[in-house]
Amino acid sequence: MAFGQHQTFYLRQQWLNKGLKEIKDKPRFFYEDNHFEVLGVGKNMAKSIRYWLSATKLTKDVRTTQIEVVSTDLAEIISMYDPYIKNQFTLSLLHYLLVTDRDDATTWYWFFNIFNERVFTKGMLIEQLSKWVVESFQKQVSSSTLKKDIDCLIQLYTVKDYNNRTPEDVIKSPFESLGLIQMTTGQNYMKSQLNYKPSTLILYITLLKYFEKHEVNEISLSELVNNEELWGRVFNLDRDTILTYIDEIQDKYPVKFTRTNHLDVIRMEKTFKWLEEVKVIYENEVML
Repeated sequence: MAFGQHQTFYLRQQWLNKGLKEIKDKPRFFYEDNHFEVLGVGKNMAKSIRYWLSATKLTKDVRTTQIEVVSTDLAEIISMYDPYIKNQFTLSLLHYLLVTDRDDATTWYWFFNIFNERVFTKGMLIEQLSKWVVESFQKQVSSSTLKKDIDCLIQLYTVKDYNNRTPEDVIKSPFESLGLIQMTTGQNYMKSQLNYKPSTLILYITLLKYFEKHEVNEISLSELVNNEELWGRVFNLDRDTILTYIDEIQDKYPVKFTRTNHLDVIRMEKTFKWLEEVKVIYENEVML
């Protein structure tokens, strides 16, 4: 499990592409004395950039005689087709990879996969997260660390009020545009459905990723709605919305939805590597 790795800084626009640009020819970039100056940030913020690159699966550490930070195959594809990491398909995919990693982004995994409430406050999140950590890991994490994680998570996803602010005051997160958390009244927040059209692209890819990771080729509709790492949880989608998307997906991709009296099953009729399909989608379907 991992908490507080972001150094209290939520992901900012341009951070990911800046980091990828620097490590392209310098895998030891984050170990250079002036790396934070090159990035134009402080030391802790530079640590945060390195964390977000890793947590979104754009970089990985390679250990030889020294530790090097290198781009993943996914990062190479994204750099080719969406180098500034602005497209909603890219952001939706990075969100999925972030929140399905229980080890490196534990609070994010818990919020999107375990936590059941639709309307909540920060205090409620901290209390329930603390209980879950003790139950799941038999370990206590300080409330201040959990609070920093929750604050960061909320800042990462919630659309902020930029009225009457100068450009220098605007510090946007790229994940705001996904619309997955909204502020309602007072101190209340609410989970909301993924704000990305056409959602079929990201839903198809994440289904492939799930099948490949778990070595299965079919799941039930109930699992798709309720299980960890799947559409209902990760993208805040309800059953009716998922059914609509399934119909659209099976018309376009080799996905078969079979309805019976006892079990509704979604099956992949052909085997594809999810990363290869990501490249195909960028080439043929993503409007950049």
